[in-house]
Amino acid sequence: MVGIVISNYNGWSDTVKCLESLRRQTFRDFRIYLIDDASTDDSPAQLRAALQPGDVFLPQARNLGFAVANNLGVRRALQDGADAVLLLNNDTVCAPDMLEQLLRHTPPGAVSCPKMLFMDPPDEIWFAGGTLDRRRCTVTHEGGHAKDGPAYNQKRQVSFITFCCVLLPRTVIEQVGCLDESLFMYCEDVDYCLRLADAGIPLWYIPQARLWHKAGGTAGGMLSVYYITRNTLALRCRGRSRAFRWGQTAKALLTGGAGCLAAALLGHRHGRSYGRWRGAVDFAKGVTGRM
Repeated sequence: MVGIVISNYNGWSDTVKCLESLRRQTFRDFRIYLIDDASTDDSPAQLRAALQPGDVFLPQARNLGFAVANNLGVRRALQDGADAVLLLNNDTVCAPDMLEQLLRHTPPGAVSCPKMLFMDPPDEIWFAGGTLDRRRCTVTHEGGHAKDGPAYNQKRQVSFITFCCVLLPRTVIEQVGCLDESLFMYCEDVDYCLRLADAGIPLWYIPQARLWHKAGGTAGGMLSVYYITRNTLALRCRGRSRAFRWGQTAKALLTGGAGCLAAALLGHRHGRSYGRWRGAVDFAKGVTGRM
């Protein structure tokens, strides 16, 4: 059995479309674990209406973040005997044979992802595998906005997989553990891919499996930049010397502060530049979890 873990926050209409695509899967041995992360809209009621027998709904009383919410679903799926867990963003629509193809083409013991296309336009690549720069803890998406075609149809091993959609075998989770909850949201996939590399577990891009991603709806703007800045610094400085940590922090504070000041002079007080500066400040202060 595959446990499909989906976290929703104020996005029930997208989530319902995702669930509908899962109902059409040709592979049927799966169970959906749906977490509502304390939405402030009517998501809980709307999602309850979309549930079917066998689905597991885990509504939360307070907003816990992507990592904690997904870990709740992962642990429940393993408790229920799942052989693998699929982490899936709520703003996706899966091809009917996505899960079947992913399972068929993933080598034993490996972590994998499908080809991910934009929802609009649906023939443009959002993610076709990725590359992880271990030293800087930054990643590159292959194929971003390129037209889908033969260049993206080759199954291959990669060093990074976005957790928009990732298949994790039970044995891998038992070996590597769950997501780092201190990150709250963003960069938890970077951290996990670093841990997978340390454990010698291969990552595969499986183009035979496909989904479409709306992209960019969870936070966006300042919040995205804040968490990416803070969490990238945390990963980059993990296990490094105090001098390295303060050097990276000072650089981020200076560049973030300059951008923030320039934006403020133009009348943009709490935009992306503010998020970059505030992320560096909170990293320097040791802030983790929610902003």
